Amino acid sequence: MRFGLAPPNYAQWFQRDDITAICRHAEEVGFDSLWFGDHIALPRSIADIFGNAYLDVFPLLGFVAAVTERVTLGTNVLVVPYRNPLVTAKEAATVDRLSGGRLVLGVGIGHARGEFEALGVPFHERGRRTDEHLRAMRSLWENDTATFSGEWTSFTDLCPLTRPIQDPLPILIGGDGPRSMRRAVEHGAGWAPGQGTMEELAAKIAQLSEIADQAGAARPRIVARWLIHPVRSGEVGPPIRHRGELRRPRLDPSAAADQLARMAELGVDEVIVDIPAHQGSYRRNIDLIADLIGSTRHAVRSDDPSEE
Repeated sequence: MRFGLAPPNYAQWFQRDDITAICRHAEEVGFDSLWFGDHIALPRSIADIFGNAYLDVFPLLGFVAAVTERVTLGTNVLVVPYRNPLVTAKEAATVDRLSGGRLVLGVGIGHARGEFEALGVPFHERGRRTDEHLRAMRSLWENDTATFSGEWTSFTDLCPLTRPIQDPLPILIGGDGPRSMRRAVEHGAGWAPGQGTMEELAAKIAQLSEIADQAGAARPRIVARWLIHPVRSGEVGPPIRHRGELRRPRLDPSAAADQLARMAELGVDEVIVDIPAHQGSYRRNIDLIADLIGSTRHAVRSDDPSEE
């Protein structure tokens, strides 16, 4: 199982020097990937949940590519309907080239109705637009001269000018419902479920497997986001006042290890660790998780006969 970190590109303190230090440190202590979220302009009513200082994801990925060497760089998730697919395809291909082929494009249909309204994109069309945009982008990534005809996007004999190093460029489909699962199967992509209990995750994975079987396809790769507030054994944390943090259970090393073991049993291929975005404790929490990852990897190797 691989392990990624979701640094807080939504936090006001997460700026140039902090980005450099945190991303390099995460790479040094053994994380396999770094993942960043996407919003353009949030309605005030939900900004305190999702953050009110979002750095744009593509320039950020380019910056992180320059200050790291090994880690995979990903979006979790890019809201596909917000952008013209020709522009998105060009930006993604550019990041993949500048990073030496390290990009994974995690995508979703979006959920913030007010953000869609501000961008002039009909909220009810977001699913169909996502499917069409993905097909259009694939045509640009995979051909020196591309032609595509769709409801919102059409072009003939178009030269994309920049194509990704990876062929195909890895895609993840974010979402919890059966439509997101079918979308992952239809597009030959991975699947990135939202946070939930281990029981909820098990039920989702069982449903994903059933959908893949019905389509005669392999089950998509699973990249699960893990919201956690890590604490040391016996540590009592202060009350959680920020409503965006209520989703993060406080777990000591033993409880956290149990959850990771359960995710491995369920067939999760990669875990994206999402920890509280408190500037003073962020690096300390990275180290707590890194210790846990090291123990988990050792346990997995010990249980694998091929390692003997």
